[in-house]
Order: sequence, then C-alpha cells, then structure tokens
Amino acid sequence: MTPAARASAAIEVLADIAQRKRPASEALKDWGLGHRFAGSGDRAAIGNLVFDCLRKRASCAAAMGEETPRALVLRTLVTGWGMTPDAVVALCDGSRFAPPPLSETELAGVKRHLPDDAPAHVRGDFPDWLDAAFVETFGERAAAEGAALAARARSISGSTR
Repeated sequence: MTPAARASAAIEVLADIAQRKRPASEALKDWGLGHRFAGSGDRAAIGNLVFDCLRKRASCAAAMGEETPRALVLRTLVTGWGMTPDAVVALCDGSRFAPPPLSETELAGVKRHLPDDAPAHVRGDFPDWLDAAFVETFGERAAAEGAALAARARSISGSTR
C-alpha cells in the first residue's frame, strides 16, 4: 500500500470508531479482515497512525478546528509523523486510494502552531475531563506531564513508521 492509501485507511478506521462507538482494536481487526490484500506492515502502519491520532486528538482537533477523522489524520501526519504540510498536500492528491485534496481550511490547520496559552489538556493531549486533576497534581507542568505520558504510551506500544 502507498502512504496515501494508508492515510485513507486510517481515516476509514477512525470514522468506524466514531460512528459505531467501538474500540480501536476491534475496528482495526475488522478493517484488516475486510482488506486482506494489506500486508502485516501495512496493517501495523495503519494501526500506529490510528492510535497516534487518538493519543493526539486534543491538540490535533484544536489546531485543525474540527475533530473529524480526516482532520485528525492530516494533523497527526505533520505533528506526530514528521511530514511537512507540503508533503501532506502531495499525499492528498485525490488519486486512486489517496485522500481528496486539502481545502484551504485544512491547509491552514496543518500549518497552524498551537498557541502557548492553549489549555493544558490541549497542549498535553489528555482528555479535558482530566484537566482539573492534572492541574491539581502537576500545577504548571500539567501539559508537559500529559505530553510525557502520551510519549511514553507511544514508546511502549512500539509505534514505528
């Protein structure tokens, strides 16, 4: 599979998770069963992208201005996978199996930097309902501690690109 097809697959899996309110692991398993042509490396890459999107949901949604599966994947490719906004534009060319081209709003979102005064749960990528507990426990370090937890979870999961 091409990187563009992997991005499209991640969008499809995230949409399934959101629509059917189901665990990511089940959605990924079902996607794999329905797409037997995808090799183990492709399935691993898609799973890593899906889980990275879920881990970075707060900051990605804030930067993109929406929390759609497409917005989460596009932003995660930049902030978590090291792609440049121009590389994401090239990836999303609308060709066979590739995501459709970016809108002006999406392009602005993948280029946007989160402000330093963004809420701690956004900068730290933890759920907003944990904000009070994180601030009470970590004070000014709440965002940094949340980001460190997400990074640790990523390293434990063995996420590779």
